[in-house]
Amino acid sequence: MSEQREIERKNLLIGWGLFALFLLLFAGSIGVALLYLALD
Repeated sequence: MSEQREIERKNLLIGWGLFALFLLLFAGSIGVALLYLALD
């Protein structure tokens, strides 16, 4: 039973990691767009 919990915990960490990566890419693209507009 403990192995199932370990897999769930690992999957949750992977999920949050992917979510954080998505937010980072999203914020980065907005930052690049604003920088491009500012330097135009």
